Amino acid sequence: MIRLAFFIHFNRTWLGGINVILNLINTIYQNRKNKTLSKIQIIIITNSRHKLKKYSINKKIEVIEDNNFFNKNIFLRIIDKISLVFFNKTIFFEKLLLKYRIDFTSHSNLVSGNNSRSKSIVWIPDFQYLHFPELFTFKNRLLKSLNLKIYAKHAYKILLSSFDAKKDLKKVCNIPDNKIVVNRFSFEVPSKKKLRGFLYLKKKYKLPKKFFYLPNQYWVHKNHKIVIETLKKIKDRNKNIFICSTGSKYDHRNPYLFENLMKTIRENKLVNNYKYFGVVPYLDVMSLMYHSLAVINPSYFEGWSSTVEQANSYGKIIILSNIKVHLEQNPSKGFFFNPNDSNSLAKIFLNVYRGKKIKKNKMILGRSQKKLKEKIKEYSDNYCNILNL
Repeated sequence: MIRLAFFIHFNRTWLGGINVILNLINTIYQNRKNKTLSKIQIIIITNSRHKLKKYSINKKIEVIEDNNFFNKNIFLRIIDKISLVFFNKTIFFEKLLLKYRIDFTSHSNLVSGNNSRSKSIVWIPDFQYLHFPELFTFKNRLLKSLNLKIYAKHAYKILLSSFDAKKDLKKVCNIPDNKIVVNRFSFEVPSKKKLRGFLYLKKKYKLPKKFFYLPNQYWVHKNHKIVIETLKKIKDRNKNIFICSTGSKYDHRNPYLFENLMKTIRENKLVNNYKYFGVVPYLDVMSLMYHSLAVINPSYFEGWSSTVEQANSYGKIIILSNIKVHLEQNPSKGFFFNPNDSNSLAKIFLNVYRGKKIKKNKMILGRSQKKLKEKIKEYSDNYCNILNL
């Protein structure tokens, strides 16, 4: 039995990363008919077993709470880095691997080295700092560059979620192709039977019959401003267009971003066209997505977008910025626009809104679900190949 470990620190791992990790874990367990996958014992090492209980995970997963490991001071972490450089093996991290008999670690920035008992699979979600360096401090950019050099020499594999990310990696680091693995993740989504009904959502969120859904966090690169600018332009032509927005409202890089966007909405009398509902339960997110007229992602930059994957699984219309990774995802009902062009976005909004009522055609949804199952199986099989079992 291969013991494969994932690390989840609830104060350091961002929500999207937790969802990707848990989705992969559940995907592996759903495909246990694959004899190779049945040889894997998954371990989650976390700083809070209690917080992990809020998520749906398979009972066969071994959960270890180890606060001592996560609270390692910077001096010990530096020693491990030095040990990696000179001995191709850590000291303190290695003790943890031995203690819990770990054969592989995955989806973290922790590297064990080629002389370790364990092999490390490092996951790099994206290279945003290369495209928008102004959003990162000099220290942060320097650490990312140094970590890349460590990964290149001491990690077993570097896992990426898109070929666009692979191009970025090859530009800044000379890493052989056999060390880089692209595995584009797919998300299992709740079936229609498990979703909230529209009447429930209408009552809870005071929604109109037709609404667009914008589920992005309020981070500066997510580009909410283009949606608000577009609403200003089309409000007089169609006063009924309504945007439903959810997600975290705090960005440490721009603490006043959310407040300024809400101020713009009030000043332009858009309070009846744009509503923010905060961070909502996962089932509500999926239900809002399903019942929406279309899902919007206007971002300037993304890794492999989980929003696009989830919406595409429901056969939804998706209105997307024409960034490279969105074009690579290429959803079946995708409408693309320049993220700086509100005229282009306005045209898409009006065309989608004025179109004939889009029925949730069972055949289309059925094909989406069938294709999704195939993609999920491919995703877990490809990951299994990384482990070289």
